[in-house]
Amino acid sequence: MAHEILGQRFIARSQPAWHNIAKRIFGEGETITAREAMVEVAGDVQVVRAPLFYEMDGKMTRADGQAAIVRKALPDSPSEVMLGVTSDKWAVTDYATLAGALDPLAAQYKVETAGLLKEGSLAFLCFRAEDWSVKGDPMRSYFAANFSLQPGKGHKVFHSPVRVVCWNTNTQAENSATINLSIPHTADALQKIQLAAMLAARFVEMKDRAKAVFEAFAETYVTAAQAEAIFRAAFPQPSVPAKVRLLKQHLSESEAAEFKRLLTADLLMAVQVAEETYERQREQVAALIEECGRRYDAFKPANLKGTAWAAYNAVTEVSDWREGRNADYSAVLGTRAQEKSRAYVEAVKLLEAK
Repeated sequence: MAHEILGQRFIARSQPAWHNIAKRIFGEGETITAREAMVEVAGDVQVVRAPLFYEMDGKMTRADGQAAIVRKALPDSPSEVMLGVTSDKWAVTDYATLAGALDPLAAQYKVETAGLLKEGSLAFLCFRAEDWSVKGDPMRSYFAANFSLQPGKGHKVFHSPVRVVCWNTNTQAENSATINLSIPHTADALQKIQLAAMLAARFVEMKDRAKAVFEAFAETYVTAAQAEAIFRAAFPQPSVPAKVRLLKQHLSESEAAEFKRLLTADLLMAVQVAEETYERQREQVAALIEECGRRYDAFKPANLKGTAWAAYNAVTEVSDWREGRNADYSAVLGTRAQEKSRAYVEAVKLLEAK
């Protein structure tokens, strides 16, 4: 499922998300702490260490110093899920404890959404910050935290200024609008509160920096070629598969035809599949770039048409709202976030070149 939410484990303030999945929609004036929000969506999630064994010569032997991290069965996910392998000293924690470190911030920023993703291996919190605008273009501002109980995956905290969306956020590139921190599993409450206070100070700093950059985008008019460069940075051409590269780069058209004729049926099928996949990927990229162009040309407010801001937002809209696999999750952490990050970097390059 595109949303990657486990069951109905999503709550939101005032309005649902596009996927229309929600355990509860709470009121605009309702007070809810970070810990309370996390308890609602992931309070019963339990992760344990389990001994790890390997088989050699028909004999099962315990792997010294290693353990499997297992998410125990849940009412809406009755099978246990192994989240990964790590040291047997890995400290077990829970989402409510991690979220509780951000309780001091809930008085400053309202909890906007909370949810559980990826079979329970990742939970997120989103806080609503102050709204602002870029040259009259209204923006919503969010502060979000992602907590992972998967070994090897750190916790992520970031600020995201987003155009008219709910919890989906736009990540920034090169740490200029993304704040990463690790919340140790063994930290005591005081340490976590201190960490949260430090985070709040950085958040204000990053919001102001993001606003300054976006206002510079809005003041910078770009050519059609420069706008397309932003689109192509976000959606680069796919890599040519090795089988296709051999045919296209090293053989003439007649030589490639003769080469194909001499292939076995299985090898010929593999080459054809690679060619078809590559061409399909090229068509998808072309369609995305074309859609960016349409949104760029129709950008509102009209006084910002033709700017780097319009080009960047064309990418974020295409990334956030197109249908497809892992849409929600990817917009925050995966390929769609990377698309927006590449567009941001390219737009900044245009500014620096002016």
